[in-house]
Amino acid sequence: MAEHRGRLAFNTQSRDLWHVYQLPIVASSIVSLYFLELTDIFRPAQGGFQCHDRSLSMPYVESNEELIPLLMLLSLAFAAPAASIMIGEGVLYCIQSKLKGRGSSEGSINAGGCNFNSFLRRTVRFVGVHVFGLCATALVTDVIQLATGYHAPFFLTVCKPNYTRLGTSCASNPYITQDICTGNDQQAILSAR
Repeated sequence: MAEHRGRLAFNTQSRDLWHVYQLPIVASSIVSLYFLELTDIFRPAQGGFQCHDRSLSMPYVESNEELIPLLMLLSLAFAAPAASIMIGEGVLYCIQSKLKGRGSSEGSINAGGCNFNSFLRRTVRFVGVHVFGLCATALVTDVIQLATGYHAPFFLTVCKPNYTRLGTSCASNPYITQDICTGNDQQAILSAR
């Protein structure tokens, strides 16, 4: 009996210690994602490109002409999995509540005087893990894009390079590292870098 209490105390302490590490990780991820996505504090690496590179000359699609708008994409990425998690947890909760008389149902949790049933607790936990995974994926993707400086397929279309500013011909020096962009849309050029 005393051994069981010791194991229970150890599990509670390790769980509390895990929460101490979880909050800074989540908070720093969200703050980093904000600075990467919504500010221009971190500039992309300046990479070079080939003269008249066909793979970088694809057409630029304006945001109002996109096949799937960004708002729809983000709402489906967040809402569809969250809805399926809620439906799955709802079905699991209904099955467990029917089996409650047999002792296999999860109980409610009392936190600060509020009772939370297992459906609400598990749904919030799994949706939270899903949202954290989306944010972590976006963070890693943005860091890799900024660090490598690889150009988007529409880079030359929005950059509109002035090859005469090079001082040499493209035949003698086909790889360009200077900034010779003459395009007007600086936001599109920055997003293409």
